[in-house]
Amino acid sequence: MLVHIAQFIKGGGFVMYPLLLISLIAIAVIVERLIVFAQLGKRMPGLLAEVMRLCAAGHEKRALELCEAGSGPLAASLATVLRHRGLNVLEVERLVEETAQEYFIQLERLLPLLDTATTVSPLLGLLGTITGMIGTFNAIAAAHGQGNTDAILAGVGEALYATATGLMIAVICFITYNYFTARLQVIVSESEQGATKLMNMLTQAEPSDQCDCTGDTDHAIQTTSKIKTHAH
Repeated sequence: MLVHIAQFIKGGGFVMYPLLLISLIAIAVIVERLIVFAQLGKRMPGLLAEVMRLCAAGHEKRALELCEAGSGPLAASLATVLRHRGLNVLEVERLVEETAQEYFIQLERLLPLLDTATTVSPLLGLLGTITGMIGTFNAIAAAHGQGNTDAILAGVGEALYATATGLMIAVICFITYNYFTARLQVIVSESEQGATKLMNMLTQAEPSDQCDCTGDTDHAIQTTSKIKTHAH
């Protein structure tokens, strides 16, 4: 098996060595991203509904403990909202964005390498095709009238090996890059939507208290006015 791989790399010419390096880097990035997404990209379905249920029942402390026990950007964003619910909405939004961005930066890290490999690999394969065809034409010119076809076949093989390797690396990197990007978009959307829903629910509960206070104040003003009128 290793002998065939070595022959395949040797048959592809010098272009195979940078392609081999790119493939090793891509494999390392894919494995590392899978581990990071498993650790930091947990979606925790049902967390938002449970937190909103606890908050609606007036158990904000239990909801905060539930979020702090979880992991991922959604749990961290909800915990930030509950922890700073006494601040104004704009300040809470800024804190939520700051908290979530720490996760998003970690999840997005190294993904540009896969995107670059997707673009560079076919170009290197094309370069290998061109060098292989050049070698083929040189072999044809040198073998003219001699009937030596070994050099011609070697040049054609170099072109095909390099092209196949470049396309194979590009396809794998393209699929994995889109997979991680799609997961990241889902995580970002769920975190932002969850934090917004929780903030809306908490802010809708506050105006009722403010309205009651306003009503009491108006009543007090009216009572004071009546007292002054009777006094006159």
